[in-house]
Amino acid sequence: MSFQMPVEALTMFRKQITGSDLSLDKTCIFISEETSPCSVSGKFNLSLAHETSFKSIKVRLRGTMAIALEGILGTENREQLTFDQHQALASSKTNFRMPPGDHSFLFDIPLPCKLLETVTGPKHQFHTYRVDVILERRLKSDLVVSQPIRIYHISDFNSSYLRPYCPLTLEGHTDKGIQYCVSINDRNVPFGCSFPVECWFAPLSKEIRLNSVTIKVIEKQTVRLEATASESVRHNIHFLTEAHSQTVFSECLDFAQGEQNPEDDSDIEWRFTQPVCLPKSLNACSQSISNKYIKINHELVVTAQFSNGAEQKASQLKSVLPFKIYMTPHITSDGSSVDGQDMQHMHSSQCPPPAYIDHYSDLVVPDVTDAEIFEHPMLTEIASPRSSSEQSTPILAMPPAPLYELAV
Repeated sequence: MSFQMPVEALTMFRKQITGSDLSLDKTCIFISEETSPCSVSGKFNLSLAHETSFKSIKVRLRGTMAIALEGILGTENREQLTFDQHQALASSKTNFRMPPGDHSFLFDIPLPCKLLETVTGPKHQFHTYRVDVILERRLKSDLVVSQPIRIYHISDFNSSYLRPYCPLTLEGHTDKGIQYCVSINDRNVPFGCSFPVECWFAPLSKEIRLNSVTIKVIEKQTVRLEATASESVRHNIHFLTEAHSQTVFSECLDFAQGEQNPEDDSDIEWRFTQPVCLPKSLNACSQSISNKYIKINHELVVTAQFSNGAEQKASQLKSVLPFKIYMTPHITSDGSSVDGQDMQHMHSSQCPPPAYIDHYSDLVVPDVTDAEIFEHPMLTEIASPRSSSEQSTPILAMPPAPLYELAV
């Protein structure tokens, strides 16, 4: 049974509340099964102009999955609850009265280790979380104050810089006589970063020219919800499935300008490296994910257009490299984007220290007397396997520190 509060009564109730504010300690939380349990914590501030009665004041963390289903009558938005947890801030079996003034309520909602993570991206909000504070009044409409929150899993790629990198290379030749090689230095890419793509094309015929190369990042999305009982009986289905494909990055390189046929007999080839910049906005791209309800894959598609001057024909070469985008904890303070990095810089800064045998030996000063040091400061060289520049650098032997008795 639901009760609709009249507009006048609702306006009167809201006039009694001069201010309400819901603040979260963290707007984005990363959870892991190996670390200590996490929680959603924050504070709710309430300012009352007059004495007001409530049935209860509680905070709620709710996870919702939502998809848009295309039907005969148009688009239908379907939602499914995935997580729902409450915590009472103030409650009573009967109405209780709160005096006018400012009131603050602290809350802390523990999170389980296994939890569906937030999934948002281009033109979708597949799975989201919200923190709601509900001001409940008996036989009257509730007042709800909400704040969104993001919950992600800590990827194994964020935990250690000693993880091995997994380069991916696709090479071969076409039936048109074109050799090619497309590669990336790691198939596991952080969200919002930029990474290089190395391309090489070499036709066997000098009449074949490279016109353009288009590099795209395609995001393939598949989401499904459990069908209702009536839908299961009517259509004999258990899930409602929706699939989409989005382009999150695209860039075209033009090689037709200024190209001329070579006059010598040298081989023709094109070799270049092009950076791919993934979107930093959390609403412009999604992380790669696969669970019972949501599956998102990413592909790097390199399409090269060639022309044959002798035959006046055009040919196309398409290379598809699947890779994964994992979420990184470097999210900005407003929670809307990621502070992306260059993968080349990340690889150089995350290199492990050199092996023990690669360390240089300590410098050893030969045995000399104090008199020889003071009278004839000498230059000594290091007898260790160093580079030529280091071996030619002399080192001045410094005198020893004076004895304590002589210093005082």
